[in-house]
Amino acid sequence: MQIPDLDLTQLAARIASGEISSREATARSLDALDTVGRDLNCTVAIYRDEAMAAAAKADDDLARGNVHGRLHGVPMAHKDLFDVAGRIIAAGSKIQGTYRAAGTATAMQRVTDGGAINLGALHMSEFALSPTGYNAHLGACRNPWNRDYVTGGSSSGSAAAVAARLVPASLGSDTGGSIRVPAGACGVTALKPTYALVPKDGVTPLAPSLDCIGPVARTAADCALLLDIIAGPGTADPSTALAPRIGYSAALQKRCRAPVIGMLPDHRLSKVDPEILAILRRSLQAFEDAGATIATVDIDDFDPVNQLNRVVLIVEAAAFHRRSLIERPLDFSAHVRSRLETGLYLPATRYVEALTMRGKLARRFAQQAFISADLLLLPCMPSPVPLSASDADGTSGTGAADIMDFTRALNYLGVPAASVPAGFTTNGLPVSFQLVGRHFDEAGILSAAHLYQQVTDWHRLRPPIG
Repeated sequence: MQIPDLDLTQLAARIASGEISSREATARSLDALDTVGRDLNCTVAIYRDEAMAAAAKADDDLARGNVHGRLHGVPMAHKDLFDVAGRIIAAGSKIQGTYRAAGTATAMQRVTDGGAINLGALHMSEFALSPTGYNAHLGACRNPWNRDYVTGGSSSGSAAAVAARLVPASLGSDTGGSIRVPAGACGVTALKPTYALVPKDGVTPLAPSLDCIGPVARTAADCALLLDIIAGPGTADPSTALAPRIGYSAALQKRCRAPVIGMLPDHRLSKVDPEILAILRRSLQAFEDAGATIATVDIDDFDPVNQLNRVVLIVEAAAFHRRSLIERPLDFSAHVRSRLETGLYLPATRYVEALTMRGKLARRFAQQAFISADLLLLPCMPSPVPLSASDADGTSGTGAADIMDFTRALNYLGVPAASVPAGFTTNGLPVSFQLVGRHFDEAGILSAAHLYQQVTDWHRLRPPIG
């Protein structure tokens, strides 16, 4: 098996055994990021010299029996909003084009301490404000399955780079679907954890009370491995004080009871394209064939909750960017500036109402969704992946207005959700479903996704580009 065909777990094992050197794996990923990555416009910055030096040290240390962690010598690259000491971290913007980080984000440091090698920064929507991945400054990131289609956003580069086999995994951020939507559009596996499970200090915020940090990889097992490393309380992010530390990888092997998977009744899925719905139903059959039980679960309509998410998101984003909006308005792209300015004029009462309703609505969702099911299966995107031309100016044109209809609410509610590849539409683009669980039940979600990936191979298929 060639290096590009190895997922994160497999590559880490091959490097640990000495079968593949870190130098070899790192050089291969660097070259891929610099060629295919540039062609797909998913590569923003490459740290070649430092990465190769780190790979050489990883090989030398391994030869001496000095293992740094479970990701020892494994090359990765990440969304361009994680602070890395001494690096320019632009967050897809012109505003931060000269911002040089003084320290390193806790999540990034944990991956580094786990032995991984950081190869560079990946494409993202400007300040994470585009569901399609549009960026007026950087241009469109191209979907590896068909470069005429969007990658989804805002973690566009992370999903494209993992799908195209440039790197085995990446860290991204999710405020309304920004990990799950691009993972779904590019056919890879990804997890938005429970709010405050992973520290977000040192990460350029979009909306701090909604932002979540999570892994983008090829398999549920890979996501579990990364979550083992990045999850848990962080001293620089007090919101994580109650975050548990458990072994997610071990949980995949320990789960012996097949889950009960909840599916919404037809009237809750009226917005879903028939082709997508047929794929979701085939996924449920695969779960059932693997021993899972399927139950019908009804919940309140997501539209009101999605609106509450939008209120919180845009007010918090406007507050963070207020000074730049006053001093450098023309350095924002037009669509980002107009969205942020909207947040400046929303009444404080609307924002406070949106915040105070969260606890009640989260409890109601849990009572409805999990009274007879362990997990809820939802669409990732309710319609096929749209063409890039449908969002040529970043205003979310044809096919993009509803792209986060089934993801936004979950950030507001704070619950975890994974995006899992499940097939392809007739246009040849991937389709994924979401698995949603109770707060802090990432182990249950990843175990179910792992079960599904034992009986299907959608996550193993490689796009024609890359």
